[in-house]
Amino acid sequence: MRNDFQKGAGYMHIETKRLIVRDFRESDSEALYKLKTDEQVLKFVPDFLDVDAGPEDAVRFIREFDRIEAEGDTETWRCYAIEHKTSRLVVGCLCFARNDMLFEYELGWMMLGEHAGNGYASEAAEAFAEYICEKCALDYLIVVMDVDNPASYRCALKAGFRLFEKRTVYDYSLGRYADDYYYFRRYFSKCTRTKKFYGDVPYYGRTVNSAE
Repeated sequence: MRNDFQKGAGYMHIETKRLIVRDFRESDSEALYKLKTDEQVLKFVPDFLDVDAGPEDAVRFIREFDRIEAEGDTETWRCYAIEHKTSRLVVGCLCFARNDMLFEYELGWMMLGEHAGNGYASEAAEAFAEYICEKCALDYLIVVMDVDNPASYRCALKAGFRLFEKRTVYDYSLGRYADDYYYFRRYFSKCTRTKKFYGDVPYYGRTVNSAE
């Protein structure tokens, strides 16, 4: 695997056996919009880019991704293209940011339907996760997903993420519980933490009141 990154220069280039993870180019705008309108992306991430984003907005987003990279910003949401080495086609993308609600660094992926099922997302995600943890001095990345997305669940496991918790969202605007989601973590291979997952420390269960 080959990795190149120039912080502040807006340059991302990671090579795996079959893929290149790189910055989006303006010439990729059609592929980015195709991702936005992919059936599975619309189902699970309808606000990808923006709910009402049109074809003309794709170039604007790519320019924004470039600005974020050029400024060395490691917190703001951005996407990277996943390019197939042989066909030179953009087959999907990775998304990376510091999650505004969880305050942890999050990785996500989107794949075009015609390229799904080939292991591209997990191959790109595994390489990127290891690489970005080293470059940004992170102990781990997280992935969150809808509980009704088994393909993404399998992808996370294949990319080296492990399920940490199943969580339920409480929506205060609705005054009720809303969606359930899976929360995964993948630790950097050189992370020295010894307590990473439940089970790494003894758990003896809830203390039961003898009067009950």
